[in-house]
Formats: sequence, C-alpha cells, structure tokens
Amino acid sequence: MTGAQTPPWPDPHRDAPVTDEEYSRCLDPGKYRILAARVEAWTRVLTRFGLARAEPVDDPKAVWRSDPGVPVTEAVRLSPVRGGAVPLVVGFSAIDQVPRTITVLGAGAPAVALERLPDCGCDACDDGSANLLEMVDDAVLAVVQGSFTHVDAGRGRRIVALGDDWSATDWDGSLPPVAEALAAARADRSPYEVVRGTAWDDTGG
Repeated sequence: MTGAQTPPWPDPHRDAPVTDEEYSRCLDPGKYRILAARVEAWTRVLTRFGLARAEPVDDPKAVWRSDPGVPVTEAVRLSPVRGGAVPLVVGFSAIDQVPRTITVLGAGAPAVALERLPDCGCDACDDGSANLLEMVDDAVLAVVQGSFTHVDAGRGRRIVALGDDWSATDWDGSLPPVAEALAAARADRSPYEVVRGTAWDDTGG
C-alpha cells in the first residue's frame, strides 16, 4: 500500500564489477524513497494496532541527542502508548536535493541515531534494496521489542546493539570490551550514557 511507487531493485553488481565513476555519482537517488515507504508501512501498522501515536516533529534538527550526520529536514515521532517504552524517531534527508532519500532511524527523547540508510548513496556502494529494507525492519523491531541498546562514551565513541547484533564506532582500547559494556548497560550499571527501552506491548514485541 505504501510502496507502489517505490519498487525494489536487485544488486546491480551481482554480475558486474564496480566501476571508478560509480563512486562519485548516484544516477537515481529517488529509488531510496523505498525506505521512507517502508517506514510509512510500519507507522500504519503500529498506530492501527494501538501501540503508538504518530506525530510530525516541529523542529527536525532539535529532536536528536547529537548530530545524526546528515541535515534532517523532516521527522516523525512514534510515541508508544505503553509506559516505560521509548519513542521511535524517523528523520529524512536528501541525496542530491531529492527529498526523503535518506532515512535516519532513532530512539529516545531526545533521540539517538540507530541507523542512517543508505550509509553511502553512491552507485558503487549500491547492493540492492533487500539488505536496506531488512535493516529498516531490524531497527524498528529492536525499538518496538525493547531489544536495542545505545551506549555513548563521548567523543564519538558509541555502541549500537539491535537485538543480538551490534556495531561500534571509535570504541578504542581504553574502553571495556564491547560485550562487557553492553552487559553493564543492560544491567543499569554502565558509567556511560545509555539509551534503551522496554517492549511496546506486554508480549515483548
């Protein structure tokens, strides 16, 4: 219902090598609107089942705890009905001035960024839409199920865990191992800034 005008596409490099010129171009940025369509589908489902209320954010830049890395010009907040759960925030930015072609998924109030998709919009990095859509689903589900954890040790050093999967940025040797840092965060004994939540319904998702 939401993606009729945003069809999926296969990996363009499945049978063809990446060329040098692809690194500096994006011939069809509009195709990435499929991510916004996927978020809209999630929004309809979550609000229809009474799990959340959706509302546009008045100031899309001020909703983030720290700079999400792209100029967000539009954002929507999905506030869970259940107490103790944290909101899902979706921001949109542009590739080559084409709106809603970058999607930022975040959680909290103010929000921490969990995913920015696509991470790079150049044609060389394009491996099809399937993986991007899966990443949208994984991030949304992690927030709705309360299975995400965001640990911020300052100076850009952070861990983002979506369920059992995690990624770390600038998490250097002066900090505890990632597994230890996540365990401490989930046990509410982390010395760092932590954002995590509970499930949006009483079944755990």
